Amino acid sequence: MYPEKLIPQQISARKLTSALVTTLAFLPSVALAQTTVVTPNTDMEEILVEGQVSVNPALSSAIPKNSSTLPAADGGDFLRNLPGVDGSRMGGHGIDPIIRGQARTQLNIINNGVFTYNGCPNRMDPPSSYSDIQTTDLVIVQRGYQSVQYGPGGTGGTVIFEHQAPTFEEGRTVKAAASAGYESNGDIFSLSGDGSAKVGAGYVRATGHFKDANNYEDGNGKEVRSAFKQYGGGLEAGLKDDDTEASLGVSYEKIEDALFAGAGMDSPSSENISLRGNFDQELDGTGPVKAIHFNAFWSDVDHVMDNFSLRERMMMFREADTSTTSYGGKLMADLEAGDTKFNVGVDLQNRNMDGLRIGNDMNPEMLNFVQSVLIPDVDLNQIGLFIEGTTPLSEKATLKAGLRYDHVSASHNAADEVTTMGMLRSPNALYQKYYGVTAEDKDEDNISGLLRLEYSLSASSTAYIGMSRSVRTADITERSIASDMGNVPMMNMSWVGNPNLAPEKHYQIDAGYGLRQNGWSMLLSAYYDEVEDYIFRDHARGQDGILVSDGALIYRNIDARLWGIEAEGSLKLMDKLALAADAAYTNGQNEDLDIPLPQIPPFSGKVSLTWEEQDWELGGRLRWAVTQTRVDDNAMTGSGRDVQETPGWAVFDLYGRYDLSKGITVRAGVSNLFDKAYANHLNRANSNDGTEIQVNEPGRSFYVRLQAAF
Repeated sequence: MYPEKLIPQQISARKLTSALVTTLAFLPSVALAQTTVVTPNTDMEEILVEGQVSVNPALSSAIPKNSSTLPAADGGDFLRNLPGVDGSRMGGHGIDPIIRGQARTQLNIINNGVFTYNGCPNRMDPPSSYSDIQTTDLVIVQRGYQSVQYGPGGTGGTVIFEHQAPTFEEGRTVKAAASAGYESNGDIFSLSGDGSAKVGAGYVRATGHFKDANNYEDGNGKEVRSAFKQYGGGLEAGLKDDDTEASLGVSYEKIEDALFAGAGMDSPSSENISLRGNFDQELDGTGPVKAIHFNAFWSDVDHVMDNFSLRERMMMFREADTSTTSYGGKLMADLEAGDTKFNVGVDLQNRNMDGLRIGNDMNPEMLNFVQSVLIPDVDLNQIGLFIEGTTPLSEKATLKAGLRYDHVSASHNAADEVTTMGMLRSPNALYQKYYGVTAEDKDEDNISGLLRLEYSLSASSTAYIGMSRSVRTADITERSIASDMGNVPMMNMSWVGNPNLAPEKHYQIDAGYGLRQNGWSMLLSAYYDEVEDYIFRDHARGQDGILVSDGALIYRNIDARLWGIEAEGSLKLMDKLALAADAAYTNGQNEDLDIPLPQIPPFSGKVSLTWEEQDWELGGRLRWAVTQTRVDDNAMTGSGRDVQETPGWAVFDLYGRYDLSKGITVRAGVSNLFDKAYANHLNRANSNDGTEIQVNEPGRSFYVRLQAAF
C-alpha cells in the first residue's frame, strides 16, 4: 500500500530487490533506531531488514520499539524525535505535530489505514494522540507534498502509523512481545503486550497497552498540570501469502483524566474506536494491471472537556461534549506500460462533527443550559480521483508525475439551533454578525498535482527537484465553530468559524540531495511554498470581510509564504562509534500584514553520539533550539497566537541498551540531564500558573524499559 518504504520484517529477495530499486541508498545511522542492510543474492530466500531507512531527503521512517530515548507520551510526542518534525504542547498528552510550519489538517495523519480526526476543537486530542505508539511497528513521515495517493490535503506532509502483518519463523505458530517501563518525572508507568498466532494460511494478532502518568515537574521544580491515563488495544485477523494480503481489524483507545496547563479546561474522557479492512492482490498476468489495493475504514471519537471536574472552580461551570465520525476508503491499481509504472485510484472521506457546550453558572450538578452550539452538526465529504506514475528518462534520470481531483461538499445541519443560556443566539447569527453570511451548503472542485525529477549523480549520490500544487479545504472547526462568549468590546472571547472560507492553495518547489559514502552520509532538502488563500486564525478588527471590531477569534483568507531547509548527516568515527545530527529551519510570512506567520518553529535540531556493541549500546544526545524572534504575539495587530519570543535552549540526554539474553532487552537513560527549565516555542501559554509564560517541557527524568520477545 505504501510503495516508497522498506518494512521491518522478513521479505523475499525478489521483493527486497524491487523495493531497493525505488529507494535512494541513504542510510544515516541515528540513535533513534539501528539500520541493517543486506544485499540480496540468489542463495537467500528470506532476508531481515530492520531499522530506520530514509528513502529520500524528505522522508523518514522509524521503529518505535527500537528507540532508546525517553518513552513517548503519545504518537505526536514520538514524532518529535524525527528529523524536521516539531510539536505543540499544552499538557502531558496530545502533542500536536508540526512539519515545515504546517499543522492540523495541513498534515495527513493515517493510523493503520484509518483517517481519525480530533474530537476537541482546541485539539486536546490530535489524531496522533490516538495511535498505539507502544505497539506500532513502523512510523513513516513524508515532509512536504510528496504524493497524490494519500488523500486530499497533506500540504505540509503525511504521517503513517502502521501495524504490519506478523511473520513466523519456520516451525513456529505463536509469538509474543511485552514491555514494561517507568519514568521518574511524573511517576509514569507503562505496559504493553503484542501477541500473534498463525492459523492455517492466516493469522490473528492482539495488542494492548496501558500508561498512567501524574503531573511532571519542569526544570524549575514546578509542577505542571500534565497527568493522564491511556489504555487500549486492537485485534486483527488476516491472510497473507506471496501475492495476497487481506485483514480486518478493530482498535480502541481511551484517555482519562487528562490535565492541561495550557487550556482553561481539562478532559475527563476521550475515546476512539475504529474499524478497518485491507486487501492487496498482486497479479501475475501479462496485462498492464499488476496489483490492486483496497482499504476501508470507520472511526468514531467522543471527547469530553470541562472546567470543574478535575480542577477547583466556584462558578461558571461549563462542559463540552463533541464527537467526530469519519469513514471512507481507497481503491487503487498498480499498472505498467513499458518502462512507466503508475497508480490510478479513487478515495473517499466523509466526516461529521457535532457538539454542544452546556453550563450552569452556580451548580455543576445541573448543566441543563446550552451555552454554545459549539459545532453545529457539520458534514464534510470528499471524493478524489488520482493518477501518479514514474518513468525513466535515461539511465540516470526518472520523472515522477501525479494529478489529483477532489470534490468537496460541506453542510451545517444545526446552524439555526439557538442556545438557551446567555445571548440566545444560533451559529448562523454569529456567522452573520462577523462575516455577513450564513452557513449555506457549499461545494468545491480542487485540483492538485506534482512533478518531480530525480537524477542519479553517481552510484552513491542522488538529487531531485520538484514542483507541486496542493489544495487543502477548510476543516470543520475553521468553517463552523460557534463558541459564543458575549459582547465585551475588544475583549470578546468568542471563537467563530467562517463558512465562506476558500480552500488553501499551496504552490511549492522543493529540492534535495543525498550522498552516502563508506562511513558517512548526508541528506539536504529545501523548499519554497507560496500559499494563496492561507486560512488564518485572526482577531476581529474590522478587516476586509470582517464586520465587527471586538477582538473575537475569527478566520479569514490571506496570502502567505513558507520556506525552509533541512539537513541530516551521519559519520562513523570508529568501528563502533557513530555521530549523527539533523537540523531544520522554517520561515513563515503573513504577506497581507507583512508580519511573521504564527507558530513557526525556530532553527532547531539534534546531535547524537552512540557507541554500539553487539549486545549493548551507550549514547548521548543534545537537543537544541535557538531563540525564536520571528513571532506574531500581538492580538491587536495580528493573531497573537505566539506566546512570546521564546528563548533558545539546549538539553542533554543519556541513553543505553543492554541485551540480557536473546529476546530480552533493557533500555534506560536520563532525559534533560541537567534539569534545564525551558519551553518549546510552539507550546501553549500556561493558563494555570501565572508565574510561567508558556507550558514548560519536563525537567530531568530517569527512565527504564524492559522488553521481552518470545
